[in-house]
Amino acid sequence: MTSNPPQKPLVAGKKIIIVGAGIAGLAFPLALRKQWPQEHDAEFPSITIYERDSRETSIGREGYSISIRGDPLAGGMQVLHKMGLLDQMLRVSLTGSPETHPRPEGEDTGGFTLWDMDWKPLLRVTGVFPDKELPVSSMRIKRDSMRQVLIEAVGKVLHDGAIHWETMCTKVETSSEEEKRVKVHLINKSKEEQVDECDILIVADGASSKVRAQLRPHDTLSFTGIVCVSGTSRFAEGAVPKPMDKDWGGVLGGGGVGLFVSPVDSRSALWSLSYRADQPRERMRAPLTDEQVQSLLQESLERGKPFREPLQTLIKATDPNTLMVFNAMDKQPFRHEGKTNIIFIGDSNHAMSPFAGNGANMALRGGWELAQQLCKHTSSSSSLDLSPALKAYDEMSTPRSARAIRQSHWSISMLHATGVKLWAYKVLLGVIRVIRWIVRK
Repeated sequence: MTSNPPQKPLVAGKKIIIVGAGIAGLAFPLALRKQWPQEHDAEFPSITIYERDSRETSIGREGYSISIRGDPLAGGMQVLHKMGLLDQMLRVSLTGSPETHPRPEGEDTGGFTLWDMDWKPLLRVTGVFPDKELPVSSMRIKRDSMRQVLIEAVGKVLHDGAIHWETMCTKVETSSEEEKRVKVHLINKSKEEQVDECDILIVADGASSKVRAQLRPHDTLSFTGIVCVSGTSRFAEGAVPKPMDKDWGGVLGGGGVGLFVSPVDSRSALWSLSYRADQPRERMRAPLTDEQVQSLLQESLERGKPFREPLQTLIKATDPNTLMVFNAMDKQPFRHEGKTNIIFIGDSNHAMSPFAGNGANMALRGGWELAQQLCKHTSSSSSLDLSPALKAYDEMSTPRSARAIRQSHWSISMLHATGVKLWAYKVLLGVIRVIRWIVRK
């Protein structure tokens, strides 16, 4: 009598290539390692990550802060907690926890705020959706600080040299149905072409994914109708103007022009002016000529005239290397079809505009939940059929990402509202403020 072969995770002993070392691309291997069954430790997959940029360039250009939250839609705080990285993230965050960032009694660490034109809060949100397992319910953290923690963590759980910097993916090819292998064509920092093969390809190369453009050429980004001009302002230590020294959010009532501000660190704050346009504008980012810098600063002062100080101070203190023009783009999520072994996660699947405030949270949750399904679904054969695992993953990821994009469109509408619509939004915010006050009582 023969016994059935033992069940083990679908990806046991397989080779996985990840294209892109952004938040999603780094979160997935960390989540897989954390959830991997101990009894199959010897068969943990071989994982290699290819990233187009150098480590210094990739991290250095991300000097802006993002929100990681624990509310039901975001869930980023819970993922970091399950990964065992939350305490480390809090230590390098702007808001931290009572232990890492002590404050005078009665003073909070800051929160998301919507202001009127006099910088009076229409709604201020701090400490919502408490989770007894979390020291705090949310945090504000520089994206480059977060990436640094993730990169160091990946270095500890994967083999030496698992991340290949300055190596760009140029093309992917799938082999025969029987072999089920993926060939990844690459160009390294020495401009040499090379080919690597894997059983599973994780595509995490961002909103403008080269792999998605090749395999899904009609699945492109959509222009939200909003153009943004932004920069980061530098000040002396502790001299960032109030209220963006600790609070972040938007100012309503700018006559169709939106304003978002946020602290970056104790010496910096980000500002972003946005306006509606029929067509996308040509993107601009450093290095810019002196003439381009002066032109953008003057444009920003003109567009920002409806807003009171300290916006003008912020604009005049802008670091030219951070000044940029970009278009707010997004893309609806898609489900993986058929017996594919090419998986899209993060912005390569569901691109988020900056108005979503959820891109990093979706990337963390996507990495964790994909790893969860690849560990949970098992097989007793050597053949690789990811369909059940991907179906379960898509059932979680797709509707959540679609909700986040709908939320971003609502944010765009509110931030650029005028007339009756602006009045209606202010009334709604007032009602929410009263409800929150009653609940707290």
